[in-house]
Amino acid sequence: MALTYFFFIFLISLKLVACQKICPVYRCSDAGHEPDIVYPFGIKEHQEVGCGYPGFNLTCNILDKTVLKLPQSGEFLVRKIDYANKEIRLYDQNNCLARRLQDQNLNVNLSPFKAYAYQIYNFFNCPPSITKNSTTLAVTKVPCLSNPTNTVFVTISSSSEVDSNIAEALISGGCELLAPVTVPIPFSAVNKVSSYDFSIEDLYLTWNEPKNIPASDSPKKKRSSFFEISSKKKEGENTRLNIILIIAAVVLGI
Repeated sequence: MALTYFFFIFLISLKLVACQKICPVYRCSDAGHEPDIVYPFGIKEHQEVGCGYPGFNLTCNILDKTVLKLPQSGEFLVRKIDYANKEIRLYDQNNCLARRLQDQNLNVNLSPFKAYAYQIYNFFNCPPSITKNSTTLAVTKVPCLSNPTNTVFVTISSSSEVDSNIAEALISGGCELLAPVTVPIPFSAVNKVSSYDFSIEDLYLTWNEPKNIPASDSPKKKRSSFFEISSKKKEGENTRLNIILIIAAVVLGI
């Protein structure tokens, strides 16, 4: 009788385990304070298919850093993921986010991510004479773009008289105005852009709660979402396990 009871409990446990989808939390490294990777993010190399939502796939590079690849914008390292507030913080692997944004305006339209807001910044390439007097101007130095003979400053591009006067002072002092750059800014800087210095800080993006994958436009090639596929698979597993339980009950007389 004890053996019969043990066997019955074992089958019940097997049924419960089979009905659960296991998507374990994963980190690229425990030593480097890498972020936890859970739904809607996923990492194909270490989690089952379906643990992440399309567009939220992350990878680990050879240095065990978490990587997010944005369409047409390339790879960024992930510093932090705030699941409660749906915010992801990205940074450049060469610690020069300003260069990345200067060379190519960030395009997040082809990804599930979006910016809280955007702000236009003006880049100025300035000679040493301006560098000595820059403390009297409301400008920000970009160290990773500067060198001993030229210093790159950025200012907020706006129609205000103050910003216009700063731009005129820089140009009259020998600075070259480079192409303006549109920069995604964090939520904390939406009402006070001056509180955010993108030349040394991270790139902040947010996302909406993922919805089911839409079906194909072609009815002949209609795709089922992962959730529908999982549901059908789970129903099949439940049916087989129920049959096993019934047979076991009949054989064991319980």
